[in-house]
Amino acid sequence: MKKVFLLLFSASLFCIGVHAQNDGKAQSLRNNITKNDAAIQDAKKNIKPDTWMDRGKLFYDAYGLNVHYLRMGMPVTEAKLFFQNPKEILTAQNQDGSVIETHVYSFLKLNFEKGVLKNWEEVQQVVPNALQESINAYRKAQSLDDKNKFTKKISDAMASINNDLEQKAFNEYSLQHFSDAYKSAQQKIELNESRGIVDTAYYYYAGYFAYAQSEIDNSMWNEAISGLDKAIQNGYVESDENVGLLYEMLYSACVHLSDTARGIRYVEAGLAQNPDNQRLIYTMINFYMQKGESEKALDFIAKAKTGGSENSTLLFAEGTLYDKMGLYDKAIESYDAAIAINPNDFSAYFNKGVVLYNSAVRLMEEADKAKVNAEFERLKNIADDGFFKVIAPMEAAHALNPKDSATLETLKSLYFRLRLKYPEMQAKYDDVVKLLENL
Repeated sequence: MKKVFLLLFSASLFCIGVHAQNDGKAQSLRNNITKNDAAIQDAKKNIKPDTWMDRGKLFYDAYGLNVHYLRMGMPVTEAKLFFQNPKEILTAQNQDGSVIETHVYSFLKLNFEKGVLKNWEEVQQVVPNALQESINAYRKAQSLDDKNKFTKKISDAMASINNDLEQKAFNEYSLQHFSDAYKSAQQKIELNESRGIVDTAYYYYAGYFAYAQSEIDNSMWNEAISGLDKAIQNGYVESDENVGLLYEMLYSACVHLSDTARGIRYVEAGLAQNPDNQRLIYTMINFYMQKGESEKALDFIAKAKTGGSENSTLLFAEGTLYDKMGLYDKAIESYDAAIAINPNDFSAYFNKGVVLYNSAVRLMEEADKAKVNAEFERLKNIADDGFFKVIAPMEAAHALNPKDSATLETLKSLYFRLRLKYPEMQAKYDDVVKLLENL
């Protein structure tokens, strides 16, 4: 073990020397690439695989000069072994409160979070598009290598480039450069296809990166669908914590392209594989709620509850559906169940109040139809009792959201209506009027 450590430490010391002279090595590589540019223009040298092998190696080294020693999760202390001390260190705080420490070099910025490398940014590339140029050169060498002299070297080089593209894609994703991450993923896919390898995971990642970009600017929904669909066709298996996400993203992408029917087919395909997947069940609930098909939505809500997903959001949705269907007692039961799980659920209190209020209005309408005064008074008293029941949930909603005008207006109406029967309502009415004036 000690021997291995010493070897690694020696390698680190060697790398310090390399990066301390980064600018000089970069210029040397550019000079050699210029010479190779001339060589491939030469009729004799152009047909030699050696010329193109040299070119592939030059561009590969140019790409890796700044980044080949980097990896996500690298400690600050290790980075300093490779790159020495930075010119300056900048700190910034993200919205989530995490602190990013950026080590600035002439050619690179290293972003650390909690002492480990989160991602990096090249300030100045040695040459542009180096990995693709390297791929092109090795492919050309392969096409000229009639004696298969370079078969293994080319295979090893392509495998190394493949690994670099993977790291490049995830670094770009970490920087939230999602379209660049997509392009790198596509490069990796195309490289592996040319080697006869089906890179199933990277169809998924390409689609995932395109989806992330589309959430910002709606620019890559088609690319997202293409990548995710290819992942399915090639048998991609989602990790346990993400099961259903692939189909959920496909649905969302299709909806953004106004093809909801296609999106639902994807969700149904996902449910066929995982019938109890809560993520997909919720997607179906939302779909049928938006379509106004309450009974189908309730079927999926029941399925979600069977799967142990009885939360306040689900119960609130159930309440709204029962309300739309005129099943008011069931709606109130659902809202009460939502409140029992989450006593701070403003919407459940408010909607329960609305259901009770509308029920009292219907009772008052029945009273107005009475032809005998005694019958009117009887029904009016029942209606007033109904309006009184609205006060408790509306006051609870007001306590949770004191500036909600709809709640205040409802309370104002209730207090005014009941102030003669319940004298204490007058003071409450006056208070609400003042609150509304000050909104």
